[in-house]
Amino acid sequence: MINLDLPDRISVTADTPLAAALRQHPDRALRITATRLRRLEVPLVQMLLAAAADRRRRGIGLVLAGLTAAQADRLAALGVTPAMLTMERAE
Repeated sequence: MINLDLPDRISVTADTPLAAALRQHPDRALRITATRLRRLEVPLVQMLLAAAADRRRRGIGLVLAGLTAAQADRLAALGVTPAMLTMERAE
């Protein structure tokens, strides 16, 4: 499993470590940690959902981990369910 810590801010339009990990490791499970991330912007959520759906179809895991209560609430408000994206709250 590839582990990736998201920075406090991330743009999906730039070539970020997230985009590179998705591109370079298409057949590896990913654990993406959002502990430092300040805001879950909609384009980022869309990217994560697309990557999770692609991997799920191919039997490869993708977990969004380290979520704060506010981040989990934001995802729920956007309609994201555990069936769409495997999520783990911060300890």
